[in-house]
Amino acid sequence: MTASTDFLPPGLLEHLGGLEIIAKTVVRGFQAGVHRSPLRGAGEDFAKHRDYQQGDDVRYLDWKLYARTDSLYVREFEERSNLQSYIVMDASASMDYGGAGGVAKLRYGSYLAAALAHLMLGAGDAVGLAAFGAEPRLLLGPRARKGHLHDLLLNLERLRPGGQGGAADVLDRVGVAMRRGGRVIILSDLLEDDGGDALAAAAGRLRARGDEVIVLRILTPEESGEAAPDAGLFYDPEHPARQVPATPRQDAGYPRRVAEYYASIAGRLRERGVEYVPLLTSEPVEQALVAWVNRRRG
Repeated sequence: MTASTDFLPPGLLEHLGGLEIIAKTVVRGFQAGVHRSPLRGAGEDFAKHRDYQQGDDVRYLDWKLYARTDSLYVREFEERSNLQSYIVMDASASMDYGGAGGVAKLRYGSYLAAALAHLMLGAGDAVGLAAFGAEPRLLLGPRARKGHLHDLLLNLERLRPGGQGGAADVLDRVGVAMRRGGRVIILSDLLEDDGGDALAAAAGRLRARGDEVIVLRILTPEESGEAAPDAGLFYDPEHPARQVPATPRQDAGYPRRVAEYYASIAGRLRERGVEYVPLLTSEPVEQALVAWVNRRRG
């Protein structure tokens, strides 16, 4: 595996240029760290065995079956249609926060989304893009044609944080727009007004119709409690009138309350069969992806 020191910190990625260059850089680092992506794309599914005939490709011989039966059989496969996927970006006002000198959550999420789109399109998936915040929006339908990655990255570059809408409405729209048995990847800080109830219910509806649902939770170290800020007057960017004087660094209960909030959301998502992946904006994007793959394999 590639050493974490080989990965570029998120702040340095921004100096490489646009999302297209960033995506290629992240994907190269990711592929150096793992040998196989956890995101299965289009390909073939096993269908049945048949008797071996002279001229058949020996790569498809089932040697385990031969050991049991002393007869040669060939595995036959049927081609899978392209998997439809949607990347759902949280573009609400809270995603504009980047902490002390860090990368904003929306920008970090865009790095991840760009790399994932690159990987999925390379695997033969049809990938779409949706966003929520000021309003739920289906920005691009799932496509796998040449040039689609450029269009998707362009739409990611144009996203601006604003509004306070939750994820549920756009997830329901994705469910209507996408073929059953697809994949939905949600990138969000999960700061929902109802504590995540509507999000969990909408994600559960996608799972009930056979979709794979993955939630990548993006937080800054300050928000997580890992690097709590000094005393100050704090406010919610989605509700600017709510100003609260606080001393997070001196508040021993702050990290615990944050952890409990996200543990509650993670528990409700996992109960519905949704994969929950906690990420911090201080972590190199390639390293975050490699760690996610290792957790999946573990």
